[in-house]
Amino acid sequence: MDPSTLSEYLRETEHAIRHLYAGLDSCFAVYREALSQWDISRVGQPKTEQERARLATYLQHAGRYFDLKFSEATFSGAILQIAVTAIRLFSRNTAIPGSCQTFVKPANESVIPFCIGEHRHGVPVGVILYAGRNQYNHWDEELHPVTRHVFAQLARAHVTSPLSDLAFEITNPTITIYASEILLTALQWPTYQAYEGALRDLLQPWST
Repeated sequence: MDPSTLSEYLRETEHAIRHLYAGLDSCFAVYREALSQWDISRVGQPKTEQERARLATYLQHAGRYFDLKFSEATFSGAILQIAVTAIRLFSRNTAIPGSCQTFVKPANESVIPFCIGEHRHGVPVGVILYAGRNQYNHWDEELHPVTRHVFAQLARAHVTSPLSDLAFEITNPTITIYASEILLTALQWPTYQAYEGALRDLLQPWST
């Protein structure tokens, strides 16, 4: 495979990406089944025998879902990897935007092509993608300084969110690989359509 355009790259990787998203959905399906059994927003303990049985079923399915978190992260990380490769192949960006000048320097030649796209939480989408893929591939090693900065920025941006307040804390002991948090919360690419549209937007200046 030697794609010469973004459209060709997307076409040649579509089958794999769709299967990765199907894998993600297979993980979420387990938790959706858990939520169908019990409303986690309810306060207090179940009072009836039926409620206790439904809570037990919820806990069983929720436990199965959390056992799948590493698989979920693997599916997400593979999607990030393929998206990063697209930027490496087709981005011709040479400018460092003002929002990145405190942590991306001219010597960071491998990062500059990622300084593209709309800003989310004060960081260009391309740089968020770079950091997510870097953490996925090097989760058991010392992380790149750019990755550390991006995660710190995302953690600050989500500090008041009841669902995501610890999702980007790089020292969170409950998360090993943050690829799912990057893909679904920071980038908001929950579907193949969102992924493809975002990549086309990111690389539109250089795509044909």
